Amino acid sequence: MSSTEGRLAAYPFVLLSELRDAANEHGYRIGPEEAGGWIFFRSASAPGEIGLAAISGSGPFFLSLSLPGVARALDAQPAAPWAKGHAAAFMFATRDELHAGVQAVYRLSVSLPNFPLEKYERAVAGIGETEGERAQKFRIGQSIFRDALMEYWNEACPLSGISNPALLRASHMIPWSDCTTDAQRLDVHNGLLLSALWDAAFDAGLITFDPHGTPLPSPHLEPAARIDLRVDNVRRLNLRTEHLPYLDHHRNTIWKR
Repeated sequence: MSSTEGRLAAYPFVLLSELRDAANEHGYRIGPEEAGGWIFFRSASAPGEIGLAAISGSGPFFLSLSLPGVARALDAQPAAPWAKGHAAAFMFATRDELHAGVQAVYRLSVSLPNFPLEKYERAVAGIGETEGERAQKFRIGQSIFRDALMEYWNEACPLSGISNPALLRASHMIPWSDCTTDAQRLDVHNGLLLSALWDAAFDAGLITFDPHGTPLPSPHLEPAARIDLRVDNVRRLNLRTEHLPYLDHHRNTIWKR
């Protein structure tokens, strides 16, 4: 644990500019407001608030988060204490690490469950239930879901590293039609951002993953496809606890054992 105690209550102009740049360049442009040694920013396009602080211009730097879900998902070194009313804080040794941390927070904030669902509900408000209108809702939902997965997985297939958008697919673990609620349909933990071949294999039940993110090929996956997928050489998925119930469904009902 690193302590954020001892930060200056009033920042020199140069240091304040550096903190503002870290926020503004990654989507947090409302602010700054200062309290308790933290400089606070919000975004017009993402929920939540961040607080930034620093010991000096050379670091270390601190990031405080108001959203518990983002705090749980952020892969960074914890710090204490955090800003009043926030959920957690993290420490970064360099400016570049701070910028990467703020960027990750924005990406997670716009992709974690509540935000895509709220965006979808606003988008379909007033649309009825005729066959054509249901198809319209489906297209809207799929687009929002894909956008959320693009943010969550940092715009690249986590298995192949492919980042060309035309080659990426939004893959549901529990298919859209089998979900019981819109919350399930729009939950990023119910999806993976996969390159086209991985998506086809996953959707057909020819590949799934164990709880540790290791690929599990089906006996029905032909050797040529296994070679093209590089099943035995890809990195493991970085899964969270929230993924596991959805993945269990895929493994138990869609995967061809």
